[in-house]
Amino acid sequence: MSRNSMTTLGPRPPHRTPETTKTPLMRKLNFPWWLLPALAGLFFLNLNGFLLFDHDEGAFSEATRGMFERGDFITTYLNDRLRFDKPILIYWLQAASIYVFDIEVWAFRLPSALAGILWSLAIFFFARRYLNEATATAAALMAASALGINAIAHVATADAVLNMFLATTLLCIYHYSQSPSNRLLLAIYALMALGTLTKGPVAVAIPLLVACLYYLSSGLKPQLLKALFYFPGWALYLAIAAPWYVLIYLDQGQAFIDGFFLKHNVNRFKNAMEGHDGGLLFYPLVLPFVLAPFGGLLIRILPSIKHIRHGDGGDSDNNGQTLDRFLWIWFLVVLVLFSVASTKLPHYILYGCTPLVILMARYRHWLSSRWLAAVFPTLFFALLAALPSLVPSIEASLTNPIEVAVAQRAAEYINQEFAMLAAGAGVLSLLLIFALRRLAPWLTLVLVGGVQALFVWLVLAPAASEAQQRPVWEAAQFARLLNEPIVTQSIDMPSFNVYLNRVTERRGLEVGEVGYGREDRIDIDHFETLFQSGPIMLVRRLPPPTPTLEAPAQSEVTDE
Repeated sequence: MSRNSMTTLGPRPPHRTPETTKTPLMRKLNFPWWLLPALAGLFFLNLNGFLLFDHDEGAFSEATRGMFERGDFITTYLNDRLRFDKPILIYWLQAASIYVFDIEVWAFRLPSALAGILWSLAIFFFARRYLNEATATAAALMAASALGINAIAHVATADAVLNMFLATTLLCIYHYSQSPSNRLLLAIYALMALGTLTKGPVAVAIPLLVACLYYLSSGLKPQLLKALFYFPGWALYLAIAAPWYVLIYLDQGQAFIDGFFLKHNVNRFKNAMEGHDGGLLFYPLVLPFVLAPFGGLLIRILPSIKHIRHGDGGDSDNNGQTLDRFLWIWFLVVLVLFSVASTKLPHYILYGCTPLVILMARYRHWLSSRWLAAVFPTLFFALLAALPSLVPSIEASLTNPIEVAVAQRAAEYINQEFAMLAAGAGVLSLLLIFALRRLAPWLTLVLVGGVQALFVWLVLAPAASEAQQRPVWEAAQFARLLNEPIVTQSIDMPSFNVYLNRVTERRGLEVGEVGYGREDRIDIDHFETLFQSGPIMLVRRLPPPTPTLEAPAQSEVTDE
């Protein structure tokens, strides 16, 4: 890379100097231990402070809870119906958590929060090895405070755990290109197997695509072939991942193949499921907000994509390969793969955010403009401050009774006080960026990330949770007092079962039975309303009305 182009892109951080004089124990003692409570604080922030969100959190949590009720830890059900959405590992992890801590909202979310911490630590140790400790610390803090990463580690779904396994797999794949060993290959295959148990084929597809493109473009074909045909690795992979797949197939047969592989994997790629579609620009547009508040830094590091061809600045390692090339290939594989897929959800791009976090940390000093740093935090908090004024127009556009009721309740929580708090958080963020001149702009964004996390988990998430989930929780508490079997009536809000701590069958009501459902799907003329909050109801089926017998008409008697 020429001196002129280096000036254009910005100053490059110094390469890490190998610490040849330090023992492994001394290096361990050099770990910045303050980083652990910082990461824990960001990922555990108010983890128990808001109700489970339906459908995803409620579905995962109820499927886990139901395993104990049925005594079946192989086949997952949602309520009384088979659930083939995800493999088993996330349910086992959640089951272990609630076994220890009982059925608590935060216990269902605990595996995700721990995965977030491990994800950030993996980034730290990788960046410290190949860059330096300052960059590694910056990368870990950016990962933990980025909106999308922090959010996915706050919810009781499989995605944080999968991202942790994907990230560690790919970081090990790069490490293998620099320091090949059979032990490392075994670790890679084990991580892919755990990812496969978490969310399926994506845990293998992405690492293989990235590895093939990187190794072949870097002249490492022999190493790639050895890794791909390393039979002890595949044997370990099968030993970890295959048993559950075999057991579930033996239990459910073709229904599992159709439900899991065809519907929730192949069909998600080919067709937009549940209305989650978008154009080719969907992910480039949402990415700065997924990595908020680091959108400005993300834009600033884009010129480093040149290194995908030329290496990082002309300096290469012993094999002539570059870290930047690997990181950009990793991100672009994810971007292209999910941009062409039909089903698009914002969190899918998180599979490619780990390399961006490392690149942002590495080239953090390229962000010199505080105005650019302030753009995305300003947009984020301005949008939140405007949200109360948008709620009425949002409500007017809705037709689903549940969504209408949520919008109506949202007005109680997303109100003028909410707007003032959002505006205050925005002003505080701008003060941090512009007033703390002694701190580099990237470091002020880390502080803004802390402000952002406080607002999201102490204000936004509880408000959204109260608006959407409070009637469901109240209905479950009322149902517990009844101490009667409950039958679900055409509603898909499974957090009710979690709070009730009981499976509820989905079927029609018999006379005298209690049902849980939506007002618009219950013929209230034939039911007694026991409880109602918004459109959420508990009703009892009444016996049919007794027919009224009319007195027979008397015939006229005539005298002849």
